[in-house]
Amino acid sequence: MKITDEARKAKNEYIRNWRRRNPEKTKQYDIDYWERKADPTGAMVRKLSKQGMSQRQISEKMDISLGNVNAILNAE
Repeated sequence: MKITDEARKAKNEYIRNWRRRNPEKTKQYDIDYWERKADPTGAMVRKLSKQGMSQRQISEKMDISLGNVNAILNAE
């Protein structure tokens, strides 16, 4: 299914306005995104765990399953 040009323009305008209104959220999203890209999943999971985050918090932040987080941390 293809989005119409009109709908795409409306969506892009909404996103631009949201970013202008929420610069801190946008900045944090960019940091989180590039941290995940630059750091392999396992290293990032261990780093967050050392910072005191629970496995559930890590799984939500990284958008991976709780089982994967558990497996990574237990493989140490």
